[in-house]
Amino acid sequence: MRALRMLPSVQDPLTELMLRVAAGDRAAFAPLVEQVYPRLVGYFRRLGARADEAEDGAQEVLVKVYRARRKYVAKARFTTYAFRIARNHWIDRLRHEGIQPTTVSADARAGDAEEGSTLAARLPGTEAPPPEGLAGGELGRALEEALGTLPPDLLEVWTLAQVEGLRYQEIAEILDIPVGTVKSRVHAAVRKLRAWLSARGFEP
Repeated sequence: MRALRMLPSVQDPLTELMLRVAAGDRAAFAPLVEQVYPRLVGYFRRLGARADEAEDGAQEVLVKVYRARRKYVAKARFTTYAFRIARNHWIDRLRHEGIQPTTVSADARAGDAEEGSTLAARLPGTEAPPPEGLAGGELGRALEEALGTLPPDLLEVWTLAQVEGLRYQEIAEILDIPVGTVKSRVHAAVRKLRAWLSARGFEP
């Protein structure tokens, strides 16, 4: 078994599991899949994929991860690596279906939400689930509806930051944008959500 190629600054359980897989420990892949698969499904669902599309997408991402296992180097946490593959997979899928990924300025006004509608609104039969811990209750349902008004770029950053709990630097690496842009998009998303909820009598 090859020596583990671990950088001290990125040690975490998922990265350690992937390094074991990269070193030839096939048994380590099962617990990795068990922990990462639901998160990938949730990511695709939040971007607007149907349940079956999200499940297929998560499986395909994990297949890509396994096939490339011998080339894996822990330059960052495994989640950063996995979500970057997932995002590229999603963009490839949209292009294959002739849907151009939409990018809306982080400085867009709240009234521009219709112009930068989410993929969930443009693809028939798609309904992304609310973030874990926010489902249920009047506020949870309102927040879910408010998230549906976010432009795709703001929704994606909000999902990675607030649902997946990734650091700004990690999100910047996944999306290949500056950290400052990540921060501005997160703040723009929060402003839009608060404005939407406040207009309907909620105090988020």
